[in-house]
Amino acid sequence: MRQARLTAPKTIEWHDMPSPQPGPGELLVRVRAALTCGTDLKTYRRGHPKLQFGPFGHEASGDVVAVGRDVKGFKPGDAVMWVQTAPCMQCDACVSGSENLCERIFDEIALGAYADYIVLPRAIVRRNVFRKPVGLSYIEAAFLEPLSCVVHGWNVLRRANAQRPLPPNVAIIGAGTIGMLHLLYAKHAGVRATMIARSAQRIELAQALGAHETIDARELEKAAVWPRFAAVIECAGMFETWRQALALTRPGGRTLFFSGLPSGSEVPLDATRIHYEEIACLGAFHFTPDDVRETRDLLVAGRIAVRPLVSAVVALANLSDVFERLDRRQGYKYALIPEPGAAEWV
Repeated sequence: MRQARLTAPKTIEWHDMPSPQPGPGELLVRVRAALTCGTDLKTYRRGHPKLQFGPFGHEASGDVVAVGRDVKGFKPGDAVMWVQTAPCMQCDACVSGSENLCERIFDEIALGAYADYIVLPRAIVRRNVFRKPVGLSYIEAAFLEPLSCVVHGWNVLRRANAQRPLPPNVAIIGAGTIGMLHLLYAKHAGVRATMIARSAQRIELAQALGAHETIDARELEKAAVWPRFAAVIECAGMFETWRQALALTRPGGRTLFFSGLPSGSEVPLDATRIHYEEIACLGAFHFTPDDVRETRDLLVAGRIAVRPLVSAVVALANLSDVFERLDRRQGYKYALIPEPGAAEWV
């Protein structure tokens, strides 16, 4: 089998190796579609605090080739979709219901989706692998992981206001793939969404996806008075956009800091507004098994149309070229298909 490995920043190498065999409780899956993502791009550019250099890629779907001893519910030939982690269900975070904060969540992560085959560990097989229905393409099924993160973010927003779980309107800062997924979820939930972006092309896509309003970030920065929103979701991952998110939140509103900043970052925020205007400042990280199941149901029912976010379908062998394009901000999300591809995969 071929396996792509990130060996240093901006260095992808292909390795030929024997096809692996699943251990007890594991699944061996032939990858049919793998997606690029912002975390992969961040890792490609400079490394990542949670991910080591080595096997690369984690958003994918495919077909079961072999099952390990004690696996129940799956057999060779099953089309499956999954996310790359699963909680241990034993640590304090898991016992308290915060499985996304599991102390061992990354101990058995399923990395290496840019390959012909991938092994899914026992914990993932038990909780976060699902059969893919025929009506859902492999590319759409591979959106299970990023959309689960978005669904978790919206569930964090819900829990912050028991009287009105869904805000009447939301502003989304950052029009990358994650920002667009938040827009699609807002549309599904019936929440009026305003997209704030810098690129005319991304503003155009946001309008096509159903944004109630779009704002050019450069024009917003020049404005004497900024609009206020019941909820603001920050997806750009910059110091200034974290501050901007709070400034755009109305009294009694919710600010969701969805994107991360470098370790140790300290962002000055207006404490007076947070205190006297009762603004809820929220963080959102990863997902729980409940979030994943909710996301699976949304994808299977076709309630969130993710396909418009795919910039192109590309042969897996062209992975390096794809990341060079992404590094130049060309496109949003690419689908990598092992050769020879088949129509039903896309």
